[in-house]
Amino acid sequence: MCGVIGICSDGVAWEAYRALLAIQHRGQNSAGILTMNDKFYRKQGDGLVSEVFQNYPLDELKGKKGIAHVRYPTAGTDPASEVQPLFINYPYGLALAHNGNITNCEELKGFLREKRRSLQTDSDSEILLNVLADKISKHGLDEALGQTLDLVDGSYSSVMLLGKDEGSVIGFRDRHGIRPLVIGKKETECGTNYMVCSESVGLDVTGYELVRDVKPGEAVYFSNGSMRSKQLHPPKPAHCIFEYVYFSRPDSVIEGQSVYEVRFKLGENIDFDKDVDAVIPVPDTARTAALGFSLKYDIPYREGLIKNRYIGRTFIMPTQRYRESAVIEKLNVIRKEVSGKRIALVDDSIVRGTTSRRLVNLLKRYGAKEVHFVSSCPPITNPCFYGIDMTIKNELIASKGTDGIEKKINADSVTYQSIDGLVKAIGLPRSHLCLACLTGDYPTCMTCERVKELGQARENERNNWKEPRR
Repeated sequence: MCGVIGICSDGVAWEAYRALLAIQHRGQNSAGILTMNDKFYRKQGDGLVSEVFQNYPLDELKGKKGIAHVRYPTAGTDPASEVQPLFINYPYGLALAHNGNITNCEELKGFLREKRRSLQTDSDSEILLNVLADKISKHGLDEALGQTLDLVDGSYSSVMLLGKDEGSVIGFRDRHGIRPLVIGKKETECGTNYMVCSESVGLDVTGYELVRDVKPGEAVYFSNGSMRSKQLHPPKPAHCIFEYVYFSRPDSVIEGQSVYEVRFKLGENIDFDKDVDAVIPVPDTARTAALGFSLKYDIPYREGLIKNRYIGRTFIMPTQRYRESAVIEKLNVIRKEVSGKRIALVDDSIVRGTTSRRLVNLLKRYGAKEVHFVSSCPPITNPCFYGIDMTIKNELIASKGTDGIEKKINADSVTYQSIDGLVKAIGLPRSHLCLACLTGDYPTCMTCERVKELGQARENERNNWKEPRR
């Protein structure tokens, strides 16, 4: 999972920087901005947005068009060489920032070898960029993008900066629209500015009005104060449910649905039958669901866990070792709210179970009489291959069923959301959602061989992970 931004504006660099700060939660590993006037300008590096651009004069990123990226690695092994936006010179200057995961990388590598195109990294984003470059060298832009969507499986909500003529910013999504991408518009004295961004919060902080989502299978083109769009393929929506459950900010609007309202309804839709004294959320993503849960059952809502805001999101850290150490550093207990009480501990989901177990043990260490774990998401039983880093099936605690999970995480009980409750809370048709991590029904071509291949590849990447220099 990553965050992408594309802008046509008089204040590209500053707007890109502010929007990146707004979507920092989508990637903590690296950040970058690339702009263009008569040539390309780029600043990127490892670390948080504020670290990468600390003391950097943003005015050096010249031009009125640009793209930007924050990265959370779900593919690749070398953070230093895989920082985005990526850039290629042939057939002319072409830059790309990508959110998602390509699932047929091996086939595409063979295609690129036939075209005598060499890759420099293990990043699937570089594969996407090279396929695009090959198609653009032979066809018109619409046809090139359409052929790319034919070739490339997986998820990709992407932005491109095209150096041809006066340049264009392009946003496009795979035909399933698995990862989000929204369009914003702002009227100024100099004309109309446009932005595409992974989440609407990036538009909010820069003064853009949310126009709509980029449609699945659609490309939108921005240049010189104008916008045009092209439906490259008939849409087959399969929007990621985990964006609503965990990944997106609660103040974002995705596919017309308020993430905050979805999470509140997720709390309301949970069936629960235990006697408890207090509802305590796992900060920050579970707060809204816990509030809905508390109000439904008329159980007092309490802040029993306090987050150290200088520790990043633990789920998107690249290895289990990082995640476990960060959980210890990240949360502390308010003893008075916990000691001697029966607690309903509400979290957004249970993925690997290691964090859940540590949280339960932490509350019991500080005197909780009982801890009943409540997940606002149904059991995650299957890997995700579309940009959420849960690619390895045997890591998922519910992959073989939910019996005995309370014992595994040391809870007195475990209560899950139902799939029907999840779909009802999101408010989109079930047929328009990707529920693959819950049901194993993947929207793209996922043979048993490919599932095994991708899981093994991700495990190898984790083992070979190089910690970025800070």
